[in-house]
Amino acid sequence: MKKILTAILSTVILGVSAFGFSACTDPVSTDAVNLVNVSAAEVGVRSDIDYFVIPEPAASTKVGAISTLNFAGDLQSLYGGENGYPQAVVVAKNQIISYVAEAVSVKLKAGAEWLLDEATSPESIINAVSSHLSQGMSPTFNAKNLSKQVIKNCSVNFVDAHDCREEVNAFMQKFNAVSETPFGTPSGSFFYEPVDYGATQYEGKISVYAPDGAPALGLAKLMSTNEGLNCSEIEYNVVDATTIQTFVTGATPKADICVLPVNLAVKLLGGGEKYKMLGTLTHGNLFIVSNGGDKITKENLSSLRGKTVGVVNLPQVPGLTLKTILKDNGIEFEELK
Repeated sequence: MKKILTAILSTVILGVSAFGFSACTDPVSTDAVNLVNVSAAEVGVRSDIDYFVIPEPAASTKVGAISTLNFAGDLQSLYGGENGYPQAVVVAKNQIISYVAEAVSVKLKAGAEWLLDEATSPESIINAVSSHLSQGMSPTFNAKNLSKQVIKNCSVNFVDAHDCREEVNAFMQKFNAVSETPFGTPSGSFFYEPVDYGATQYEGKISVYAPDGAPALGLAKLMSTNEGLNCSEIEYNVVDATTIQTFVTGATPKADICVLPVNLAVKLLGGGEKYKMLGTLTHGNLFIVSNGGDKITKENLSSLRGKTVGVVNLPQVPGLTLKTILKDNGIEFEELK
């Protein structure tokens, strides 16, 4: 009898261990925003998630494909109103920066206007970017997902380094506060300051690298005609976003000019020894979508408490940006596993 009771007791204990611990592994808080990492394929189809955060053009593609899914807000306005937040920045090697800085500023500002000009067709933009894609890559933008609204949502707007220095510093401090592995802060020498060296042309080839998506969109006008940047020869390369850091690291980095996420640029190049930042190219392209959820604004952001928000790439920029916004507004958040 004693053996039987022992066996029963052991079974009960094992049952409590198995079911008790698993039941409380991922508690859902009613006081905090519950964050979960999701894939793009899960956006709009998981019924256990109230809101999703996803970048353009995937956001518009999803809303167009799922009849019940709608735009419910955007992280740009939640962070900084019309200015958004500094997302992708342009850096250049120190040895060429004095030759190209002015041309980069002028041409990228003109390129942003060109994208939204009604005379600029989506086809010309798609062709410009696609013609410089790395071999085997599928383009982010195509005839089905590129519209003037999507372009506008990508927030392409070049701002010179000396005009966005304070903005970048403030954003990085906020990013570091919510990141498990802080990215550091840029030194003063990381930000390029205009110097008048005259109109001397750089006598050599310049290689430009950008990740596909919104950053490549910002270079589309230059790529449409292989437009130069005050140099004798130029080469544009659109690469996978997961590899972009490899072109600015190592003993002999391939990229003379590169577009990087601001946090990665600061982490890898923030000392200013090899590269300097010319300016901010994009100011956010992250949107909130939901199946019937209320519109989310700064005024009602606290209504997300107790809700579950699925973020495409929670550990990286999308998740860190959302965490920054919540923290700035005194709203707690928890990550669900």
